[in-house]
Amino acid sequence: MKVFHSLTFKLIAIGVLLVAGGGAARYLLLEKTLKTGIEEVVNAQQLSLARYVAQDIDNKVLARRQALTQLAASLPPPLLQSPSNLEAWLRQQTSALGLFPGGLLVVGSQGRGALADYPPVDGRRALDFNDRDWFVAVRNGAPFVIGKPTIGRAVKVAVVQMAVPVHDAQQHTVAVLMGVIPLAAPGFLDLVESGNVGRTGGLLLVSPRDRIFVTASEAAMRLAPLPVPGANPLHDQAMAGWRGTGVTRNARGLEELSAVVGIPSADWFLVARTPASEAFQVVDALLQSIVKSSIRIGALLVLSLVLLLAWVFRPLNQAAAQMRAMAQGHRPLAQLPVVRQDEVGAMVGSFNELVDQLQQSQARMHYLAHHDGLTQLRNRMAFQLSLTQGMALAQRQQTRLALLFIDLDGFKKVNDGLGHDVGDQVLQQVAERLRASVRAADVLGRLGGDEFVLLLTDKPTPEQAAQVADKLIEAISVPYQVAGVQATLGASIGIAMYPDQAKTADALLALADKAMYQAKRAGGGKYQSDQA
Repeated sequence: MKVFHSLTFKLIAIGVLLVAGGGAARYLLLEKTLKTGIEEVVNAQQLSLARYVAQDIDNKVLARRQALTQLAASLPPPLLQSPSNLEAWLRQQTSALGLFPGGLLVVGSQGRGALADYPPVDGRRALDFNDRDWFVAVRNGAPFVIGKPTIGRAVKVAVVQMAVPVHDAQQHTVAVLMGVIPLAAPGFLDLVESGNVGRTGGLLLVSPRDRIFVTASEAAMRLAPLPVPGANPLHDQAMAGWRGTGVTRNARGLEELSAVVGIPSADWFLVARTPASEAFQVVDALLQSIVKSSIRIGALLVLSLVLLLAWVFRPLNQAAAQMRAMAQGHRPLAQLPVVRQDEVGAMVGSFNELVDQLQQSQARMHYLAHHDGLTQLRNRMAFQLSLTQGMALAQRQQTRLALLFIDLDGFKKVNDGLGHDVGDQVLQQVAERLRASVRAADVLGRLGGDEFVLLLTDKPTPEQAAQVADKLIEAISVPYQVAGVQATLGASIGIAMYPDQAKTADALLALADKAMYQAKRAGGGKYQSDQA
């Protein structure tokens, strides 16, 4: 029994407890901290990859849309009466044929058979197209349609079909021009089919309208139907319009880290996904290594270094306590002091680096969540929050607010005619002019596209709001110099007053939007205050 009361036993017991306690604390704290950090890094990497691939697909769809539109505009109407000459004309469109390796078809407005196709495919000209979604949509007035990806009836392979109308001199739709792209064709969706994320992750291209996977890194999922609602919560959010990163459990019951990015030109969205087990494999291995090393160190060193353990691990215990306080919310996340330049100091230093990265990432994510990426103005969510807060303050102080809804006149012509890069630079210049034209107390935001909003908070009168609108219209109307070309825009502005015209944020926005459209219908370049 004396052995249990001996100093040696007590020191050994203390050493064992210190090693075991320190190992457990490190395991629990590092597991949470490292997995959080790894999740953020993986999400950022996946989001970057998804954005790159989605932008590539978007550009390719836009290029094909432009090619079809130009081809339809240049098609000589008399050729519609001569299938052989029409086929010969299609054969000459080498540039467009390069974008549509499955061929080009011209279908008459009745939809019963193709007038011509090139390259010719047996049986394709005899098909009835009245049940094809792309044909019906274009015939009913759609300027551009991407049909439901499917197995082609004539070519017998998975294809995407894009179609535009062919107009006569009176702008009546007299035929439909359609291009066919096999899913396996190089230079279209190959980045998705060959895109691996990590060792076992991959990419999914989804068509919400058609409720199918257009294509995927995993061959078995290509053209497969989407999971039923409820099987994958994050997928359900993406179908409803959400875009971003998150952790979900897929239809197979496996936990995944996913990034979702939209493809506007096709109304598709892209998913980059990695199994959580793979993403956290390094963390799990590290945690196992910590456990094993703690056991070995305890077994080998506790007897010989028992007198030093208390001194060695005192800073560690202090650091663990502070980390625990941070994890439990008793103190804010912050760097810890490095009190000793040894292994403990190195661990604290690594933790400090991780804390710094987390804080920078959180600050960046907070900024991106509340600002428009192109113009750096408040985005829709942040502006609506500011509007709600401003209305609550105005209600308490019994003062007025003025909401100006600004829509650019002629921007579509600039964007389509000079290109999206020029359009983006013009929008950035518009944002700078708006900033320079308003006071610091006013709230400026971009709702999307070429729509901007301004909230005047300093007890404005309708006359003052009108003066600001005139000032903005004048500022926006000055010609823009971008990439060696000159662009000219105007602005239509709708004004709504709180609480005179509306009592809620949604109603105020709706009134300002309505007034803006009244100004636009009146010819643009002016403001309008809705009196309804």
